Amino acid sequence: MRISNCDQVKVGGTLTQGIGLDANNYLEVPVTVNQAGTYEVAASTENGYYFMVSGTFPNAGNYTLYLPGMGTPRTGYVEGDPGDVLTIKINGVEVTNCSPTVFVRRANVDYSLICGQINVVGDYMMGVPLDEGNKVRVLVNVIVPGYWSIWTPTINGYSFAGNGTFNETGEQWVELQGTGTPVTGEPSPNMFTLADNAENSVTCDPFPVPITPVSFVIDCDAVEVGGSYMHDVQLGATNTLNVKVQVTSTGYTTLETNTVNGFKFSSGSILLHKLGEQVIPLIGSGTPQEGIDTPFEIKATPGGAVASCNVTVPVKPQPVAFTMTCASIGVEGRYRPKLPMTDENKMTINVRPEYLGEWKIETNWLNGVQFTGSGTFTQPGEQQVVLQASGTPISGGQFNYTLTSNSASGSTTCTYRVTYVYRTMNILGIGRGVYQPGTSSASNSSRAILANSNSFGPNGTVKVQRLNIFNASESEGATLRNAINSNNIDIIVIGYNYTPGEESRSILEDFVKNKKGVLIHSQENSSSGTADLINRISGGNVSVSGSGSVYFNPTLNVDDPVLNGPFGDLRLKGTGSDVNNSYYVTNIPSSMIALGVNERDRSRVHIMRHRTLGYLYVGDSGWTAGNSSSGSSTIYPARITSTGLPQTKPYSGGNTVYNSFVYANAIAWAIQYAEEHIVSDYQVR
Repeated sequence: MRISNCDQVKVGGTLTQGIGLDANNYLEVPVTVNQAGTYEVAASTENGYYFMVSGTFPNAGNYTLYLPGMGTPRTGYVEGDPGDVLTIKINGVEVTNCSPTVFVRRANVDYSLICGQINVVGDYMMGVPLDEGNKVRVLVNVIVPGYWSIWTPTINGYSFAGNGTFNETGEQWVELQGTGTPVTGEPSPNMFTLADNAENSVTCDPFPVPITPVSFVIDCDAVEVGGSYMHDVQLGATNTLNVKVQVTSTGYTTLETNTVNGFKFSSGSILLHKLGEQVIPLIGSGTPQEGIDTPFEIKATPGGAVASCNVTVPVKPQPVAFTMTCASIGVEGRYRPKLPMTDENKMTINVRPEYLGEWKIETNWLNGVQFTGSGTFTQPGEQQVVLQASGTPISGGQFNYTLTSNSASGSTTCTYRVTYVYRTMNILGIGRGVYQPGTSSASNSSRAILANSNSFGPNGTVKVQRLNIFNASESEGATLRNAINSNNIDIIVIGYNYTPGEESRSILEDFVKNKKGVLIHSQENSSSGTADLINRISGGNVSVSGSGSVYFNPTLNVDDPVLNGPFGDLRLKGTGSDVNNSYYVTNIPSSMIALGVNERDRSRVHIMRHRTLGYLYVGDSGWTAGNSSSGSSTIYPARITSTGLPQTKPYSGGNTVYNSFVYANAIAWAIQYAEEHIVSDYQVR
């Protein structure tokens, strides 16, 4: 659709300033329609009136539309003025090539504004629509009565206008009603000018309309702290202060706190767009530097709050965190079986706190003893802490304590080995000469190895209070029983040339099985008696026989305390026979562990140990014989230094034998076993 001829657009009726349009006032518009359908045509002015019509074209063709007039002209013109320009829109689209004019007859009115008497009524707030209480009262002097119209331009989203009819001359008050909504709340007032339809209009200076600045009251008792707060944890979107306010005047503001303890809160610039109660979220930022209750003052910027408000945000401390330097662990005091722990027994360790607080470090209970320590870290940096020992050690030996801490991070566990000195052990030698410790001289290996305090002593390789050595020679029966019971024997070492009879074998069986003592059984004569004692203790059915001329017996790759102990790893090494008359065992039961075998026939066992009882068999009764001077490659295989320390020895066939070391490991195993298992009040029968 289009306008057929712009020159034919005309107004019906007479338009007069101040008189509303009626049915006689219309706009005639010729149009050409290309397609049937609905339509809307509007023609507007800036003088308070307009024309509009809508409907449906049934068919294409030429039509004349009559647009009814509405509104009231505010301004009139004198003859010769073109009048008001019409802006025509068809279906919302402006017609750019047709802008006809409409003449409005000027009303016969004259009055003057009294500029000093312009009064603004009501409050004006950003974002709040004006209502009937928002107006401007103006004093005028009426010269010629008639229709009057006074108005302002639109400034900051609102304006004022009024009209009416003066019926008499003289000074009169008129009111201009405010409409619209203030868009901004600038601190400086909006300046308005007045326009009117008086014949001899008076121009006044602009008058101010102040926008009420933003104002609100914070409800300090209703501030809610949102989110959780922890030392050294950066704040996020969930960390808020929800502030309830009562808005008495709208406008922009910023609510924020001061920065305390490394963090703060701010709403950013916000618009309080309505009066009454509102909740404003302040978003937190920063990272708390300490775990303490943190006080804040909430203020408005640039202002608006009737008063500031205080709120406290609780910040949780980080759980205590520290690193333990495991390599720095040490112990103080004496550690012996049956000796209760005192204040002198303690463990020290260096730690480095990351987060301060109450710390605790403790070990597991081992051997009747535990180490514990606690306190409070008040400053960072490496420092030493003390764990106090408590309890009473049960036995001697080495025990690996695990240190566990309450640290939330870092190394939270360490392991440290504490060595307890074994109690005094009573050792009984049975046999003769240099072959057992009770009859051997101090310069011979059977005794010298045990007597060396660097090997067996409070500060030795095996920490034992003392080894008491007793001699039973070749005692049998009641004499042997009495020697065991009266001397509270823990360990028995049999050497050449002891051949225990049946009663003695029964006594030795009882010693191992019931008293839980240790028997190191070295025998190379009486194969039947040897087999009987082995079978009594092991529950097996072994066979024992001699070997002929064999001087070297290799050890097996078995991780056993006799082969791999405090005096060295002797697996796949070898032991030597004293002379060449060794015994070997076949058909050993599952209760026994083979440790050494015959060099020529590895099915024949030379050394074996019971898996659960204190029993070790060696098929050579002279295997512990030796000294520091013998150079023979067929006798005295247990070589030592002049002070009794174990040494290797070159031996028959170009072999190297380790008898002294195996013997020392065997005694170490025997001490530990006796410490843990001996029934001290049991009398051998």
